[in-house]
Amino acid sequence: MALQGSLAELHLPDVIQMLSVSGKTGAFRLVDGAREGSIYLQEGRIVHAELDDDVGEDALYWLALWSQGEFRFEPGATTEARTIKKSNTNLLMEAAQRVDEWRVLSRKIPSVQWIPEFVIPEGHEGGQINLNTSEWIILSKIDGKRSVKEISRATALSAFVACKLLYGLVATNLIRLREPQSPPGSSKDDSPTAI
Repeated sequence: MALQGSLAELHLPDVIQMLSVSGKTGAFRLVDGAREGSIYLQEGRIVHAELDDDVGEDALYWLALWSQGEFRFEPGATTEARTIKKSNTNLLMEAAQRVDEWRVLSRKIPSVQWIPEFVIPEGHEGGQINLNTSEWIILSKIDGKRSVKEISRATALSAFVACKLLYGLVATNLIRLREPQSPPGSSKDDSPTAI
């Protein structure tokens, strides 16, 4: 029998913890609108996760941010992929930390699909700006066309790390984010954690 429920009622990390302790093998299938992801357990250990084109830890962490949608655990489902090496305890602790951080980050970065662009301040007298190497790398990829997700790929940083760096740049008014334009007739995903 498959275990299923609402992510609004049961938080994914709690359900994973419960099944991990019991040593279950199977797959979580998660659905939020048109978006789908999977997390695989092998004898209670998380071994693989996927969401869109993300796999491994990044996919797991983004899925842990979902606060709505449905999950279904399919006992016995397996995969050959082994993209996760960390222990469940470390993964779930990191996921909990990211949930807390995302609450702050999402105030300025609603989605990794949004597009950063430079702000040209009025009357700015060319003051000094101090940035670290990672911030400079992010800035070098901003062209007003690439999304946060595309910039993260271009810099080989995780989307979450890119969001953390961009948060500081948005907070200091060096850049702003704009919502991408949807092609006519397409449905846009308004999920705050849409990746």
